[in-house]
Amino acid sequence: MQRVVRVLVDEPAIDREFFYLLPESLAAGRVPVSVGTLVRVVLNRRRLRGWVTELDSHPPDGLELTEVSGVIGMGPPPHVVELAEWAAWRWAGTRAHFLRTASADRVVAGLPLAPAQVTKSDEAQTPAWLAAAFEPGSDAARAVRLGPCADEWPLVSAALERGRVLVLVPTVSWAARLAGRLRHAGVATALFGRDWAAAAAAQAVVGAMTAAWAPCARLDSVIVFDEHDQGYQSEAAPTWNARDVAVERAQRDGARCLLVGPMPSPDALRAAGVCDGEGNGGDDEGDNENGTAAAEVLRAPVPDEREAWPMVQVADRRQDDPAMGEWCGTAFAELLRAGGDVVCVLNRKGRARLAYCASCGALACSPAGRALALDGQRFVDPESGDVRPAICEECGATRFRRVRVGVKGVADEMERLARRPVTQVVGESPVAPAAEALYIGTEAVLHRVPAADAVVFVDFDQELTAPRYRAAEEAFALLVRAARLVGPHSGGGRILVQTRMPDHPVLVAAESADPADFVNAEVLCRSQMRQPPSAAWALVSGAAAQTYVERLSNPADAAALDIAGPANGVWRVRGDDRGTLLDALAATPRPPGRLRVAVDPLRA
Repeated sequence: MQRVVRVLVDEPAIDREFFYLLPESLAAGRVPVSVGTLVRVVLNRRRLRGWVTELDSHPPDGLELTEVSGVIGMGPPPHVVELAEWAAWRWAGTRAHFLRTASADRVVAGLPLAPAQVTKSDEAQTPAWLAAAFEPGSDAARAVRLGPCADEWPLVSAALERGRVLVLVPTVSWAARLAGRLRHAGVATALFGRDWAAAAAAQAVVGAMTAAWAPCARLDSVIVFDEHDQGYQSEAAPTWNARDVAVERAQRDGARCLLVGPMPSPDALRAAGVCDGEGNGGDDEGDNENGTAAAEVLRAPVPDEREAWPMVQVADRRQDDPAMGEWCGTAFAELLRAGGDVVCVLNRKGRARLAYCASCGALACSPAGRALALDGQRFVDPESGDVRPAICEECGATRFRRVRVGVKGVADEMERLARRPVTQVVGESPVAPAAEALYIGTEAVLHRVPAADAVVFVDFDQELTAPRYRAAEEAFALLVRAARLVGPHSGGGRILVQTRMPDHPVLVAAESADPADFVNAEVLCRSQMRQPPSAAWALVSGAAAQTYVERLSNPADAAALDIAGPANGVWRVRGDDRGTLLDALAATPRPPGRLRVAVDPLRA
């Protein structure tokens, strides 16, 4: 007797399941058919691939069924198929999009046998402060503070002692390095992407963003390093985040999930129960306003954490002689004369919108901390469009200067000042190693140069004042990346930050190697401004956006949604309760035409 299966076709525009007959010859083939198996079907005379989502289904009476054309190979296991359904709701996407990510890029006919597990690693002992991360208790994730130059191995080793581990890192090169170290220690390791089939049975699975969808069996531990990194989030819609997928997956498996980074992001704190999304609780706090115990952020002893940071020097450009020029302060000039390998970062190719007072050097900012654009004799807020007279709030002066110089202009002047060649790092051009090298480029240079004696942020104010709600978090992430280039405190590495805002919480946190106060302030600000993760956002754009927003306004729960726009063709839908917003998005039919729905996007 032929079995009836339900198949989700690999066509995101359809996003529907259809009933098919599974011939006995295919059911008894070399590839076992189960939930998640990739099959070939015919739909409206088109041959499409799809995933089996249900076996032994019961179609409606009178429905004439066609047969499955063939079995392609193994696909995501059943629990990953269920996870894809949750992700489609969480980021207003389609299941096919996530199942594509979870499927192998080549045909897989079978899985290897599970190797013996390593239960003890002698390479490093688990520090006492870290042992608390694996204590039984709440199913919530745990936030762990680990300095940028600290060794991640003790944490991975401690997780291996407890069973199967999934480790996410933000870059492919980091994943390859860690996978090699695990294999050298005798651990059966799969580098996800390349070793899709091996990931189903390996004790340790390591990978970047897409490894959150690895076909692992039940996990015992999940570790996400640098959980704040933007590399974990998709820029294209659906804007899913691998960190959030890992947290959900760990909760479903009953595994311990560790969210690790030099600065726990507000999203990680909420996932770990350190704050409730309303500004209550926070890093290093024990109780919230409701009197309930808040989870603790685990951190290394203060001396160890300080050693894991290089020396961070903040140069106040307001104190420099105006004759020094627009981009080079006194501290920067001394660093150039000292020699060594120096990497200079300037996220500006052309002109910028920043302006500073010609009298006292203060930067022109809005009350929310965003840079104001100078338009003749007035300031324009790039977010709200509000206009006010160009008057310095610090000294009352009315003369301002624009920041104009970009990478090319600074490189030309720097070469004359330093009297040595300057390499501009742009695009994908190769970076040749050289002694006493001097590099300059956008933040991409931090990923292209392997090491340096010093990193200089030529103009850090444009990072601190960027018109995005995650601007401060992104700025801190740049300092973390720079710290890994120059090495720990004992190595003599140095980060120089030129700014006109030396008291900004991001810079205070980096100087002291203690981001606790900065994180608490960021959580409180997000709560007061109704920004993620305290509230949920969805940005709707495209030719069909207006029709979609009109339909979104009709449901009964529309009163719980705040719809604003359009601004530059984009509507912002905000809900204080994430579930309410996501349910409304899922219940709203999509009109024909181009439509983009970005849930909690990074750059908004």
